[in-house]
Amino acid sequence: MRNLFLSAVITLFAFSVSSAQTSKMDVSILPDNAQKFIEQHFSSETVKKVEKEDGILNMDKSEMYEVHFANGVKLDFNEAGEVTEIESRKDAKLPMKAIPMEILDYVKNNYKNAHVMSWEMDNDEQEVELSDGTDLEFDLKGKFLKED
Repeated sequence: MRNLFLSAVITLFAFSVSSAQTSKMDVSILPDNAQKFIEQHFSSETVKKVEKEDGILNMDKSEMYEVHFANGVKLDFNEAGEVTEIESRKDAKLPMKAIPMEILDYVKNNYKNAHVMSWEMDNDEQEVELSDGTDLEFDLKGKFLKED
């Protein structure tokens, strides 16, 4: 039984690695909305890698895309090309225009010595992590919910 489980895990891992498409700097595999978002907010950054994960790898069975920039910023896009996550992996400052204005205003008014390091949106909320380590949650319209 243990060998069967181990074989299944190895097979799943091998399948997931082989079904992800990776391309250096090829943003043309992204949906149009994602390409426009990058052009609008990250045009001065160098794209290091673009990855497309097929629906089989995701719980919701849709395609997902990741874009990695040379400065350490990573973007995630859904199948429609809508940004779902922006993350700075090397403490690079995120472009303010890429973060929803309501969230930026809240951060500016309440956390004057911090800036947004990551932003993520799921089905019912938005979350941000600040440079001082504070995590904040907002509803989909940008109304503050709580601090974690």
